[in-house]
Amino acid sequence: MYDMEGEETYSPADASRVLGRSGRKITERRIRQMLQAGELEGARDESGRWRIPRRVVNRLLTERREREQLREGAESAPEVPESVRELMERVAALERERGRLEGRLELTAQTESTIREEQDRLLAELGAERAERRHLAERLEAEQRRGFWSRLFGR
Repeated sequence: MYDMEGEETYSPADASRVLGRSGRKITERRIRQMLQAGELEGARDESGRWRIPRRVVNRLLTERREREQLREGAESAPEVPESVRELMERVAALERERGRLEGRLELTAQTESTIREEQDRLLAELGAERAERRHLAERLEAEQRRGFWSRLFGR
């Protein structure tokens, strides 16, 4: 399905199936938890269902495969120094954090755009209200300038 500005997206169930192919199963429930916690980038569509960009699922899939390879490599190649393994884990953690931050940045940009649109709408309403107030004040002033007898007899 295409959503989120023409980008292909997955539902949590679809994402669970795609990610389940990489080894350990990740449940749809866990994906929803990650979305709600902001650990996984996604957005709700018009009907309130979660949609996850394909690029996010692919990135998560790649990270999971890399971690699996690291684990397998660590078991089969004990000659890799501990410091290198620690650095590789740190890089993977930083990449995950970068992905979360990119998602938050995108959400912040969307929120800012929405707020600016609302501000523009409210400023337009304020301008219309001020114009209406000026018009009514002018009518009141004109009415007050008319003499008592003109107002009384409607001239």
